[in-house]
Amino acid sequence: MRSRLLRLIYYGLPALVVAVSVLALNSGILLKRPSGEHDDVAGHLRLLLHHADTQRWEEARDAARKAGEAWLRMRGRIHLTSARDEVETFDLELAGLRGALETGDPVQARIAVHRLLALWEDLGS
Repeated sequence: MRSRLLRLIYYGLPALVVAVSVLALNSGILLKRPSGEHDDVAGHLRLLLHHADTQRWEEARDAARKAGEAWLRMRGRIHLTSARDEVETFDLELAGLRGALETGDPVQARIAVHRLLALWEDLGS
């Protein structure tokens, strides 16, 4: 009985650790799901795109601020499942979006939002 328990621990524990690690590293899609409006990055970006198209810059800046705050919340969650350069690229594109909104350039804002949405889809997959 004791040797059976030791064998279970000897082989079962490493298998369990590997299984949990694989599940954690492949859970990027689940971790990207928003738990509410406060961390819906893609939703805020789509709203921002609408405001930029209609040239409502104040609302667009507010949506960009909310998208940035949501990104900061989500970043900690998906950092484990995403490459570091993907996370840094998203940060840089978000900064580019802020610059486009400051200048009121609808074309650059549109490009930045579409790039951010594409990056968001690729994160954790």
